[in-house]
Amino acid sequence: MDRRSTASGWSVCVAPARRLASWVALAALAATTPAPGAAQTDEEVAAARARFEVDPPVGETVQAALRHFRVSPDAIDALRRASRARALMPLVAGGYRFDDDAETSFEQQRLFQPREVDGRGAVRRHSVTAGAIWDLREAVFNPAQIQAYGLVGVQRDVMLEVTRTYYMRRLLQLRLALRPPEDELARMTLELRVEEFTAILDALTGGWFARELVARARARRAD
Repeated sequence: MDRRSTASGWSVCVAPARRLASWVALAALAATTPAPGAAQTDEEVAAARARFEVDPPVGETVQAALRHFRVSPDAIDALRRASRARALMPLVAGGYRFDDDAETSFEQQRLFQPREVDGRGAVRRHSVTAGAIWDLREAVFNPAQIQAYGLVGVQRDVMLEVTRTYYMRRLLQLRLALRPPEDELARMTLELRVEEFTAILDALTGGWFARELVARARARRAD
């Protein structure tokens, strides 16, 4: 399993098992495909296309997933700019010191002008120190920028996974719309596969995909 961590604390896992699930879905599709029959009419194809209009475009779905995992191009560029601006921030150090000194003295004189002096005193001091250091070398090149470039690999994995899942779902939808299996079990199996890929897209986009489906369906009914 390939796991990479993002700067915001999220982790993205691209498991080989998920890719295996795609091949299993293709195998199930092939197993439920009947012998070629009559070609679909233009009306049937147009009706199938109309159903797909409810789905969000693949580009918007990919962008929603990138935003969810904080690896969108804007997010990565913002991290790169922040890493360069880091050089302008100084390293600040400060300190506080408190001194409490007590003094006691005793003086006695007996020969001439006899006297005794007994003295006590206390000295208390407060001191505060502060300093700042700038390392302007990081304004030219900051090693933290390399960490931001490392997110490009995570971005690529998210894009590929969302695109692959999106079109696997579309393939099964096309099969159900234009040539559904006659066997009830095979048809229900394909419907469950569509629901599975819908749930995966919803998870990869942080719930955006399901909300967008509902919003587009409502807008279509309103029209």
